[in-house]
Amino acid sequence: RYWMNLTPSDIMWNTSDTGWVKSAWSSVFAPWICGSCVFVHNMPQFKPTAIAETLSRYPITVFCTTPTVYRMLIQHDLSSYTFMSLKHCVSGGEPLNPEVMAKWKIQTGLDIYEGYGQTETVRL
Repeated sequence: RYWMNLTPSDIMWNTSDTGWVKSAWSSVFAPWICGSCVFVHNMPQFKPTAIAETLSRYPITVFCTTPTVYRMLIQHDLSSYTFMSLKHCVSGGEPLNPEVMAKWKIQTGLDIYEGYGQTETVRL
């Protein structure tokens, strides 16, 4: 609830593949515990433009994706998209460099909040 800033009126979209623990935490457990709606999008092939179009077309309020996706998104001109509903962006799984965070903020007006979670703390 605190890191993802979820409320019962939010629509959460997490782009993690269902084979990752991130999918379970960010697409099932956290949103449903908070009473939030979960947005599901079948995207057989990754395309940054498809993500930008989805964020501008649907009332997604919380967006969670990997730093790699954010890096690819900012390489496109996002000025032609309007993310009217988007209010909170989170990332996890690998470090996100400050340049990506700054460019995302310039292009969208939103900060990206990084998380350090269970996947990063596992020891064998």
